[in-house]
Amino acid sequence: MIKYLLILGIGHLLGDFYFQTEKIASMKDKHYFGVLLHSLEYYAAFLFAILPVFSIDMVTCAIGAGTVHFIIDTMKYIYIKIVKNYRQYVVFMVDQATHMVTLFAIGYFICYYSFTIGNISLVRELITTFGYDYETVARWTLAVLFINRPANIFIQKFLSEYKPKTDETIITPESKIESKAGRKIGSLERLIILLFLKKDQFSALGFVLTAKSIARYDKITKDEKFAEYYLLGTLLSTICVIVCRLFIF
Repeated sequence: MIKYLLILGIGHLLGDFYFQTEKIASMKDKHYFGVLLHSLEYYAAFLFAILPVFSIDMVTCAIGAGTVHFIIDTMKYIYIKIVKNYRQYVVFMVDQATHMVTLFAIGYFICYYSFTIGNISLVRELITTFGYDYETVARWTLAVLFINRPANIFIQKFLSEYKPKTDETIITPESKIESKAGRKIGSLERLIILLFLKKDQFSALGFVLTAKSIARYDKITKDEKFAEYYLLGTLLSTICVIVCRLFIF
């Protein structure tokens, strides 16, 4: 079942976070047409994800996953229209949790009915050349996809309620800023931490967190609210990596 879940996970992350543009992400909360466009993106992303293991069964799987995703997003759209005052990160977490549950259900279904996973010989030979198998590459692909845009978006939405109102130009690794440098730092930080965790180099984690804090040392020592905000963002970022390590590897 793991091999199916890896494919489903990669397809979901590509469709919900990487193929989806910021314009459509904003549109789908305001206009139902945005939900329809996002659903088309999601279908395309899933078809792209199954290319290395292409088969008629996997195409059926992609269509099923895309259809279920469309239904969930439609329900989310209706909820947002009815409930005006809602917490973004709560809706985001419930939405993603619902997607995860349905993907597990689909994974169980296709495993129970033994869906055929195809192989493209060129991809298989390329992976074998580097001494890896498909599952290992799929796990790392899923992990890297998860700790980048999805983690950044989750942290950004969660921190939006705690951002100090005294300074609207605060730059943190998790906030959405014009230069996007903060999010790049956060992504690199999580990737390095994941590599250290995978190699059981726990003592090296202190180096990453210390280097990160040095860049904001002056701000942290002079602004208590920013220090709490910064610490919360760092802890959320670290939790994302731990979750990735526990459930993907």
